Amino acid sequence: MARPPLPVGTWGSIRVERTDAGHRARARFRDYDGRTRDVERTGKTKGAARAALTAALADRTAPGSSEITADTTLAQLAKIWTEEIHAAGRAENTRRRYRETLDNHVLPALGALRIREANVSRVDRFIKTTTGQAGAATAKLCRSVISGMMGLAVRHGAADSNPARDVAAIKMPKPAPRAMKPDEIRDLRAAVHTYQDQPRRGRYMATDLLAIVDLLLGTGARIGELLALRWSEVDLDAGTVTLTGTIVWTDTKPAKLKRQDHTKTSDSRRTLTLPSFAVDSLMAHSVAVTAANTLNLVFPSAAGTPRDPASFRKQLNKALLPTTLDWVTPHTFRRTVATLIARAADLENAAAQLGHSGAAITAKHYVEQDSAAPDLTAILDALAGPTPDTRAEITRIVSGG
Repeated sequence: MARPPLPVGTWGSIRVERTDAGHRARARFRDYDGRTRDVERTGKTKGAARAALTAALADRTAPGSSEITADTTLAQLAKIWTEEIHAAGRAENTRRRYRETLDNHVLPALGALRIREANVSRVDRFIKTTTGQAGAATAKLCRSVISGMMGLAVRHGAADSNPARDVAAIKMPKPAPRAMKPDEIRDLRAAVHTYQDQPRRGRYMATDLLAIVDLLLGTGARIGELLALRWSEVDLDAGTVTLTGTIVWTDTKPAKLKRQDHTKTSDSRRTLTLPSFAVDSLMAHSVAVTAANTLNLVFPSAAGTPRDPASFRKQLNKALLPTTLDWVTPHTFRRTVATLIARAADLENAAAQLGHSGAAITAKHYVEQDSAAPDLTAILDALAGPTPDTRAEITRIVSGG
């Protein structure tokens, strides 16, 4: 009976023999093309030769772009997967978030596992632990990353199924969209104005926060889109701005801020007509600007470089500390704009203003629901102490007569 072949990517027993120059270690290795080949290495001692051969065989089994097996570690798989999504042109912000999720959560916990060991039970336990320690949002991101990696393994025949798809659901209740009321907007602008006019403390004390707030209110733009706005995309005479990019962190090490020359989605590139208060604020800001920056940004950092959206969030938080508006974030302005337009016009106009591909996302995540039911007392009054006449009317209405 013929001896069964070695599994692909494995080797047989190592043989060491003495030579004139020292020792030679040899083994038969079954390559990824299915062929079995002799591999050998030499060394001055028997142990050195064996160690050199073992290292060479291990390198030979390290997967390349198409060499993924059930014995590939998740750390190796992660490297191949990140290279694949980079080549596929995934957004830089997305790649950075995936890399941080891998480095901070997935690989420390699961990186040493082989693909064949990454079963539903182990992945589910990891997701539940992550939910408890880092929160549901981080756990969902971890599940997405593992699903992407294991999907690659399935496509290469290294796994029969994707375990991330069968883990328990992650419950992440989202609060209902909340928009600012007119008096809250007034209080917010007053608080920002007070904070901005404080004596300058250091180089990075911002003096343009109120202008940014007015543009957020006047456009409903994402904060990254607004900080990527260039003067060449502003038409003060026509009262318009054109949003063509966003500010992102690169996925390199070390990460750097840069202006990305496209918005979050293809639908997000848009020209918006500004309300008069936003035009006035932008015009006043253009007069106040004294320092140029290489990218011609409307709202650069104090150093003339792209401004970090996180820095604006911190400054806004500081400005709102004395108020009861600590729940407001840059995204709150988008919800406020969407809610106003949806109620005054319709959802389609609100979606177009925000750069959404359809109204469903706008309605679900951005428009505050009106808790007041319509006034139907004229109809309901008929139910109180019905007379023969009203009883007949109710019967007619219920029966559809």
